[in-house]
Amino acid sequence: MTSLVKPFALALGLTFAASVMPALAEAPMIKSINGVATYPEGYQGTPARAADEDPFLSPTNSALILIDYQPPILAGVKNIDHKDLINNTTGLIKTAVLYDIPVIFSHVAVGLNGYAPMIDELRKLAPNAVFIDRTNVNAWEEPEFVAAVKATGRKKLIMGGLWTDVCLAYPAIEAEKAGYDVYVPEDTVGSISQMSHENGMRRMIAAGVEPITWNVVPAELQRDHARADVLPEVTRIFMEYLFKVDPNKAWN
Repeated sequence: MTSLVKPFALALGLTFAASVMPALAEAPMIKSINGVATYPEGYQGTPARAADEDPFLSPTNSALILIDYQPPILAGVKNIDHKDLINNTTGLIKTAVLYDIPVIFSHVAVGLNGYAPMIDELRKLAPNAVFIDRTNVNAWEEPEFVAAVKATGRKKLIMGGLWTDVCLAYPAIEAEKAGYDVYVPEDTVGSISQMSHENGMRRMIAAGVEPITWNVVPAELQRDHARADVLPEVTRIFMEYLFKVDPNKAWN
């Protein structure tokens, strides 16, 4: 294992034998001898599971949706350090772009009242994102927003928003009721107090939303260490935004 790949190995943590996944029976059986496995030349890991059969986030079944990451709304966030929130959200967006999953950004009242738009440093990370300006606090009551979600063709929605208990909770709960699987990276969201944040999380969880942390997303989208296409790039994301070390230096 190269020094570049080690951080991802630590973050991903677990590998799965093909024998415990019937859907992956076509993968070659790999055996470990004295704790070390050998692989055929050009081995690229277990085949990716079909989008509609995969219970986890994958590049073919997921979309990223971020709501109201605007300066005045961020200013009201008190339960998480703003620097950490931006760092984690940056890692999340870069991951979505790397794996080419659909991205939807939405901010509120920009056209209506001249409200400050989405934080520029975040917006620039995904220049091809679909962008929705709204008047509704609940994005799911905005027809253009719902149409954009449906147009992704994805059923697993990674959703973040400010504030947790308002502009995130409302559409997340609505999406669950509409048949989507919603995942909230809790370390990329926040609200006006810890109580507000926790109330919002409890309300979403009761509706079926799954709480995760942002590092789960690159781990789940990558899934297999032998899939080499973007492994160096996702390792850099882990190093820079999770481990917070220089991605250009060797990992010791």
